[in-house]
Amino acid sequence: MGFLREMFGYGSRPYPLDRKRRQKVLVALAEKEMTISGLARSLNLPQSQISFVINGRRLSTKTEQRIADFLGKSADDLFPTRTPAEIKKMREAEAKQRGKSA
Repeated sequence: MGFLREMFGYGSRPYPLDRKRRQKVLVALAEKEMTISGLARSLNLPQSQISFVINGRRLSTKTEQRIADFLGKSADDLFPTRTPAEIKKMREAEAKQRGKSA
């Protein structure tokens, strides 16, 4: 756990919101005139699981691949691997946003 804390800060989960990842998936869903709920029904998965994966809060290569296959897209394009530096930057942006709304 120390390694993950050092690499990603505060432990490995939950991951920070990945806005770019979410936007890519929402565009692909719009092309198919589908919602996240509709995607969840089509894949027979809980909507919460789909949302967590789309938002980058949880990583699941199996679910990512299923979503990408359904949307006819590359999993690598929709769900890019983030570097520790990118994850740290997303965490900082998320913390800053929380500070503004408090």
